[in-house]
Amino acid sequence: MLSRSAPLFRPLCTRSAVSRPIVQSAFVRSYKVVSRKTPPPPPPSENVTPSRNALPKDGESTPPQSPANVFSELDVMSGVPTPGSAVETVAENGFVLSNGTRWNDGSGAMLLHNEAFKWRAAERSSEIEHKALKTGILELPDTVWGILEVIHPKPELLIVGTGNKSLMLSVKDRNRLTELGIRMDVMDTSNAAAQYNLLSTERSGMEIAAALLVYGFGKRK
Repeated sequence: MLSRSAPLFRPLCTRSAVSRPIVQSAFVRSYKVVSRKTPPPPPPSENVTPSRNALPKDGESTPPQSPANVFSELDVMSGVPTPGSAVETVAENGFVLSNGTRWNDGSGAMLLHNEAFKWRAAERSSEIEHKALKTGILELPDTVWGILEVIHPKPELLIVGTGNKSLMLSVKDRNRLTELGIRMDVMDTSNAAAQYNLLSTERSGMEIAAALLVYGFGKRK
């Protein structure tokens, strides 16, 4: 049993035995509320050109915008640089690229990893062309896909341009590309070049590749 006279808790500090009178401060701070008036806005300058995005005032009509300006503002890819391997011109016997490279010797183009290579997959007036025009199916030699076997990383999509006409790619060639893990999109060379330019700008040049025959391939003389 604890004694009632013994306190349960002892204070951490004891007051001094000397009592001091409590002195109240004779100084009281006073605050004066000062009302501040908001200065009026400056008058509009006559030399300032209003923004074209500013809302019209009541009774005013906005001038019509040119359709060319409207579409240029909506073009979100206008500031994206064009890859050096983009195709500027599709010629009958060659190509002109955006980096200034050009040839007109009948060679096709293999656009891979933002680089351009001459691609002699099929000659004009060859047995491959005659068979393709007769059957509507383009069958190429196995050796033309050799670069895709050694390149790393391999592209996810290969755009195949079949020349002047849109031809089907043979089952043998499709199986070869599928075994390499590459998807393909087959169309005529003009549309294939435009498709490559668009996709290589939107996505990485490592993911998109193109194998283009010259535009004159399959063109009847």
